[in-house]
Amino acid sequence: MAYSTFAAIDIGSSCMEMVIYEISRDNGIKKIDHVRYNFELGKNTYEAKEVDFEDVEKMCDILYGFSEIMKDYCIDDYRAFATSALREAKNAYRVLDRIKVRTGLDVEILSNSEQRFIIYKALAAKNDKFNKIIEKSTALVDVGAGSAQVSIFDNGTLVTTQNVRLGAVRISNMMSVLSQNIVNYVDIMKEYIDNDMVTLNELFLKRKKIHNIIFVGDCVPYYARMKEFFDDGEYTTRNKFKKFFEKIYHENTEKIAKLMDIQEDQAKLILPSAMVYMRMLDFTQAEDIWMPQVSLCDGMAVEHAQNTKKFELKHDFKADILAAAKTISKRYSIRSEHVSLVEKNALLIYDSIKKYHGLSERERFLLEIACILHDCGQYINMLNPEQCSYSIIMSTEIIGLSHKEREIIANVVKYNTMAFDADDALWSFDRKDYLTIAKLTAILRVSNSLDRGHRQKFQDIEVAVKDNMLVITAHTFEDITLEKAYFTERVEFFEEVYGLKPVIKQKR
Repeated sequence: MAYSTFAAIDIGSSCMEMVIYEISRDNGIKKIDHVRYNFELGKNTYEAKEVDFEDVEKMCDILYGFSEIMKDYCIDDYRAFATSALREAKNAYRVLDRIKVRTGLDVEILSNSEQRFIIYKALAAKNDKFNKIIEKSTALVDVGAGSAQVSIFDNGTLVTTQNVRLGAVRISNMMSVLSQNIVNYVDIMKEYIDNDMVTLNELFLKRKKIHNIIFVGDCVPYYARMKEFFDDGEYTTRNKFKKFFEKIYHENTEKIAKLMDIQEDQAKLILPSAMVYMRMLDFTQAEDIWMPQVSLCDGMAVEHAQNTKKFELKHDFKADILAAAKTISKRYSIRSEHVSLVEKNALLIYDSIKKYHGLSERERFLLEIACILHDCGQYINMLNPEQCSYSIIMSTEIIGLSHKEREIIANVVKYNTMAFDADDALWSFDRKDYLTIAKLTAILRVSNSLDRGHRQKFQDIEVAVKDNMLVITAHTFEDITLEKAYFTERVEFFEEVYGLKPVIKQKR
């Protein structure tokens, strides 16, 4: 039986860990070793926004030790990811270079949405359990070190997600500063957490009936050690979790460490994380709680197994992204009939000129998302919507899209109505991404111009390439004078990008 060995390294805000996996088609993903060092990297970087020299050296020492273990296992491949502590550090790139020189390891910094998506994949790898739970309205609450991610599923699809800066380490750091001057420590922590949680509830949870709730995060495996509250370490109920919370509510760090048989630097994160979960329960009607013990490293192994064709996830992540984009579109009152037609015609044009653009199915999908979101900025400013659209897309996380993909979509939407190369922003992209933005923008401009009056006159079109022309034949009895006039203004960029001149022909 052929198998490969894979190492997943997570440079977190409260610890650094490496997990070794064996991966095969027959047996799937098997964890064979786990090394963890408690290291409070986030304690300094969240405040100082910089990793100091001593922490860099300690990090390199730990990673060098990881690399030696990898040699012992004859690792076939590895990934090393850093999360919020390095993401927020101003000297992050210098730190990565120092790590490369000292250890030979290449470390990548994940954006928040990329980090959550990888953890989400680890969750989705529990195929049957996961898919059954999210059939009903479900909240996924992922409490990390620096922030918490709250994602809402409905009818098996992820429809919206929000990030709040309520990570266990960040809360613990804040409370350690305040604890010297306060007596009612726990009440102040609740007040601090509610500053964000009440807003989250008002905007995104209040009108939703949540049936199930999923808790994931670094502290969840420690909760499971208190077996009287958690069935099989994975399942519990609202009442049992409430009793667990009441058990630790007024305990000090030393007592919590003894209750769970963990170190004190781990124990001090238990109450902050548990309070975030508890407040989510307070704001929902959920009775059943699932607490799968999944980690970023597990998600990295799942992703590697996917990429090497040794594991298949049943969940449809593309459907999640589309649903999330449509939720954003609805939030900003975009006219759905117009959006649907622009999307339909843009994809028809894309498919008709495959040999001219040379792009993949993934770029086609990015075009689809751009079409759904192309008018969102008009909600804020109807005269100059392009920059508003860009800001909305860049400020709204869509789990499943990388940061770069979100940038591509935002720029395609921006340059749909703004002159291409009107500013210097595009020159930060490499050649491939720059051309992708140009090609998708050109298609969106043409498709959008076909519904200039938002009257859906071009419901039935045919697209063909003939004699260096993109011939769009419209089957309609409507008067298309306005669309033709606007179309003429918008096609120049398409001709410049593809060497094809778009023309409209009407068949009644």
